[in-house]
Amino acid sequence: MSEMTWKDFLSQAQEFLKISEQLGDGWVLHEKDANEPNTFLKYSHKIKCQESKDSDFTLINVEYHIVYSVSYQVPMLFFQAHRSDGSLLDLEATWRVFMPDTASKDLYQMLTQTEHPVLFRPFMALHPCRTAEVLDQFGQPSANRVLTFISLYGPHVKLQLANAYGLSK
Repeated sequence: MSEMTWKDFLSQAQEFLKISEQLGDGWVLHEKDANEPNTFLKYSHKIKCQESKDSDFTLINVEYHIVYSVSYQVPMLFFQAHRSDGSLLDLEATWRVFMPDTASKDLYQMLTQTEHPVLFRPFMALHPCRTAEVLDQFGQPSANRVLTFISLYGPHVKLQLANAYGLSK
């Protein structure tokens, strides 16, 4: 089963961070305090996108957090997207930018705004209800489920990992 304990998550997040440091790609481990689940992986980058078909391309700053879900016992992906003027993308704008081809009836089940479990402020989040099931579909368990999770879920919200992550041991 791909459910994991907090200690498993923390250990695998630290292993992921070592790979990131070797690659120099900017992930950090943010620790609010030593309590469960107050440590998470954090990554920021800019993406070029159109908020609507009629608008010009613009740069959006996106901050991603990989957080442990106590309820589901799996990694969970949270993110915030800000325009260059500092304004936050609302839910509808986020759907248009990050999931333009998804049927509107499916969006609430996949990507919604919720409270960040560590920072206690609104973030967008990919719902974790099927994460364990998705991670289990690989047959042989992953050596690092945090890395596998980011590799599988990240591309849905424009978070791409370098291929070198898959080559590291």
